[in-house]
Amino acid sequence: MLENLKTAAQLESALRELRDPDREKDLDLIWALGELRDERVFGLLVELLRDEVPAVRDAAAKALGGISDGRATEPLMHALLDKDHSVRTSAGQALAELTRDVPIPVMVAALEDQGAFIRAVAARTLGKWGKREAVTSLIRALCDQEGEVRKVIVKALRRLGEPQWQMWVDGTVQDFVRLVALGERRAIVPLTKALENNNWRVRLNVARGLARFQDTSVIPALVRLLKDEHAEVREAAANTLGNLGDQQAMERLLFALDDSEPKVRGAAAAALDKIDKAQQRKIQEKLVSENAPPKVGGGTGY
Repeated sequence: MLENLKTAAQLESALRELRDPDREKDLDLIWALGELRDERVFGLLVELLRDEVPAVRDAAAKALGGISDGRATEPLMHALLDKDHSVRTSAGQALAELTRDVPIPVMVAALEDQGAFIRAVAARTLGKWGKREAVTSLIRALCDQEGEVRKVIVKALRRLGEPQWQMWVDGTVQDFVRLVALGERRAIVPLTKALENNNWRVRLNVARGLARFQDTSVIPALVRLLKDEHAEVREAAANTLGNLGDQQAMERLLFALDDSEPKVRGAAAAALDKIDKAQQRKIQEKLVSENAPPKVGGGTGY
């Protein structure tokens, strides 16, 4: 097919043919255009991604992958929402082929898309591109709601020089427990996001485990859990807030003293007591430090 597109006139004729609404699109011709590096071809292929015929959209997605033009990232991302499965699959495969002048932020943003398929494609693509600057974003996405997406993410991290995550994440609900046990501080952000997981047992286990990090950045998310529909989760959140010993949680814990469940009220009271004692220790340590005699410098005096 490419031998018929050697001259400018032949290419113009092919483009006119593909733009003609009254003619059936030649799929072989569309695929062949993917091997050309021509500005006119790029624009046409983007147009064909919106064609009413699924086979045409599918061919256009494959051809855009062959062109390897970073500008195709956004239209291919839109194609991931196509109602036709083959088009979505081809768009995902094409995205992984784009390695030149790629806008990394576009793909990173897709890690938080509402569609699990799009999140998985974004992770797979970032891994295949081999760009280390994507590592932080992939780690932040480690606690995705969907186990299959988490498996894709750790595979991408392995390709980017972070193979250890595959030892802890296998797409099951135990992923969250293992990430807490790992104690890796980079896991704090994804674990904090896991406090919003649809599975209440995941929220429970993560709320219990976050205390080990002693990181106050998790407090706002834990405070929100004091209103969780499950009493066990509310109790765990109160216990962890107490163990963190930071006064910014006190106001919401005071409200939790009126919780409908006795065990939550008890946990809130115990947490407030721990926080109060922690604050008193800080005040005492500060007073001791301020009143300590100045250190005398060394030396013989001679």
